[in-house]
Amino acid sequence: MSDDLADQYRHQIRLQMHEEANRRLQEVNDPREDARVLALSIVELVNDSDFSNQEEGLHPDLVPSLMARLGDVRAALTGHGGALTVREGEVIDDSVTLVVGLDGACVACGAAPNTLSQIQTDLLSDENIQNIFFDIEILEHYDGIVRDFLIEKSGVNFC
Repeated sequence: MSDDLADQYRHQIRLQMHEEANRRLQEVNDPREDARVLALSIVELVNDSDFSNQEEGLHPDLVPSLMARLGDVRAALTGHGGALTVREGEVIDDSVTLVVGLDGACVACGAAPNTLSQIQTDLLSDENIQNIFFDIEILEHYDGIVRDFLIEKSGVNFC
């Protein structure tokens, strides 16, 4: 019986967190812009990016398109002044592999293991995104047990 009660509370809290994330995202995101960037081909955006020139080489719609593909974790990223970065991208047979990082306050946040895991889950739900790796530089912001946890238990890969 206590397991059932815990499951009910867990479900209720998930719903409340989802509703709060949606409310926050509606305050800061333009649904028309999200629809526009979601309609773009992620394969073409990666192909049109020059990853050797991080300052000017990325297609201007690449990061917004990736951000628009995120679910509730997007509210945490934008709410804390963070965003995704893209260090590398490759297209093989219409399948995209990306090396992404975090920007802003999210870089050194203690919630990074869950944030990274959710980013990976959300991006991999796109049929054209085959692999997500995280920039190894993220690990430079952590030491000790948090760094070890990120490497061994977070379920994400760094390169």
